[in-house]
Amino acid sequence: MKLWMKYSISAILGILLAFLLPENQIVASILHFVAEFSLRAGRFLVFPMIFFTLSVSVCQLRRDHRLGKVILKLLILSVSAAVLYTLLAVGISFILPVNRIPILADSTGWQSAIPFRNELFQPGLVESLREMVPANAFRIFSQPADYMLPALLFAFLLGTQLFYDREEAEPVYNLFDSFSRMFYRMNTLYTRILSVTLFSLSYESLSHIRRISDFSSYLSLIRLVLIISAVILLVLQPLVYFIITRKNPFHEIRAFLPGIIVSIFSGDNFINFLVMTRVLKENSGMKRKINGLVLPYLTLFSRAGSAMVTALSMLTILKSYSSLELTAFQISWVIGISILVSFILFSQSYMGIYTALITACTLYGRGHQDGYVLILPVLPILLLIAGLIDSFNTAYLSLLFSGDREFRIPEEVEDYI
Repeated sequence: MKLWMKYSISAILGILLAFLLPENQIVASILHFVAEFSLRAGRFLVFPMIFFTLSVSVCQLRRDHRLGKVILKLLILSVSAAVLYTLLAVGISFILPVNRIPILADSTGWQSAIPFRNELFQPGLVESLREMVPANAFRIFSQPADYMLPALLFAFLLGTQLFYDREEAEPVYNLFDSFSRMFYRMNTLYTRILSVTLFSLSYESLSHIRRISDFSSYLSLIRLVLIISAVILLVLQPLVYFIITRKNPFHEIRAFLPGIIVSIFSGDNFINFLVMTRVLKENSGMKRKINGLVLPYLTLFSRAGSAMVTALSMLTILKSYSSLELTAFQISWVIGISILVSFILFSQSYMGIYTALITACTLYGRGHQDGYVLILPVLPILLLIAGLIDSFNTAYLSLLFSGDREFRIPEEVEDYI
C-alpha cells in the first residue's frame, strides 16, 4: 500500500473518532498522549538529521562551485513567494471583504492540548544575533527545542571548511556522511510509524476546531482564507511551476502527496520536513546534495503561507477596531510587516501565526498591541492552513532546482512509496 494511502486511512480514522466518540476524558488523554509522542519522536530526530546532512550538502555544493548560486536562487524564490502570496491575498480581500469581528466576541484564547506546543521562544532580534554566536560554542546544542538556527549556522560553516584539503577533512566528511545516512534511515522508520499514529494528530486538530464557540463571528475571515488558499494551491503555485519548468505540476503533487496529507493535520513544520525529506528523495528523486541545504532553509525561512494568513488577520484586526475604511498606509504597512515577520519565524515550528500576530500588533502600536486576541479563537484553523500552504511552498520551491540532473533523477510513478 502506498504511503499516501496509509496516511489517508489513518487521518480519516482520527476524524471519525473526533466526531463519533463521546466526550471521555480518559480516551482523550490517551489520544493526546499518542499525538504528543508522535510529535516528540519527530522533533527528537529532526535536529541531528538536519545538522549532519546540511554540512554534507554544503560541502558537496562547494566542491561543485555551486553553493553561491543555490543560495542566491533560494533567497530570490523565498522572497518572491512571500511577496506574491501576500499581494494576492490582500488584493482578493478587496473583492471579498472581511466582516468586522465584534470586540466583545469570545477572545479568551486557545491552547494546544500538547503542552510543549504552547511554548513561545521570542528572544528578540538583538538577542537572537547574540545567541547565534555564543561565547561558548557548545551552547548552541542547549538552545530551546525550536531554536536550531545557531547549530545550523555552525553546521553550515563546518560544511564550507570540509571543502578544503580533502586529505585532512575527508575523515570528518565521512563521519558526517555516515551520520546523515543513518538518520535518514531512522527518518524512514519514523515516517512509517507516523502512518499508524497520524490518526491522533487528526483527532487533536478536529477536536480543537469543534471547540470553537463563536464560529459565526469569524466565518467571513475563514471563508476568505480558504478561498485564497485554494487559489494559491490550485492555480498560482501550479501555474508558476509550469511556467518556470514546463512540467506538469499536478504530476509532481502526486509525488509529495504524503507530505501534504501530514501537513494538513500536524501544523508542525519540523514534522512536515521529515516527511517531505523522504518523499522528495524517494518519489521525486531529489538528491541529498541539494535538498540537504534547500529543505532546511525553506522550512525555517520560507513561510509564505504564514505571511498570507498574517496579512489577512492583521487587516481584519485593524478593520474591527475602527469604523473607518483602511488607509493606503495601513494596507501597505500590513503587507510589508507580514512579509518581514514571516522571515523571523524560524524559532516557531507550530505557533508561527501566533508569534507573527503578536509581533505585528506590537510594532503597529496605537492601542492595538493586544489586537491579536481577536484572532485567538480560530487560531487552530489558521495554523493548519498556514502549515499546509508552507508545506506546498517548500515542495514546489525545492523542485524548481530539479532542472539539473546533478540534483534530481525522477522516479517512475509505479516506484513511488
